[in-house]
Amino acid sequence: MQTRFILQWFTILSFFVIAFVLELAPWPLGFQMLKPAWLVLVLLYWVLAIPNKVSIGWSFLLGLTWDLVLGSTLGVHALVLSTSMYIIAKNYLILRNLSLWFQSLLVVLFVFIVRLLIFLIEFSLHTAFFHWQAILGAFASGLLWPWVFLLMRKIRRKVKLH
Repeated sequence: MQTRFILQWFTILSFFVIAFVLELAPWPLGFQMLKPAWLVLVLLYWVLAIPNKVSIGWSFLLGLTWDLVLGSTLGVHALVLSTSMYIIAKNYLILRNLSLWFQSLLVVLFVFIVRLLIFLIEFSLHTAFFHWQAILGAFASGLLWPWVFLLMRKIRRKVKLH
């Protein structure tokens, strides 16, 4: 029983570490605009799958960690991730029952809103620029959502994480 508990939390933490690594991995200059929001995708999956274990507190801690790693203003990502995941957690039953392709469309919108909110907070604090290419990154996130969702669900079921 204890081993299964440790394996389950190790699985969750491993996905977040992988998301951070993918988030920080350098992309070729011409493809920077297509970089998906890996951390948002992984966090979104866990909030939809097990909202009683991964929710607002995790979102806040991951946002703070993201701020520290990026060297941005402390609390910006934490605020945006925790408030946006609160909305997802409140509506997880509705969102979970939508088709995977409709979820992908909502992921595009959701990632764009997260990036826009981060920009607006950064802009209100100091000079920041919004690049229209953020829309392409949101589309890339939406295109990857079905595969991310199916892969993570398969692994979650394999370790019996409910």
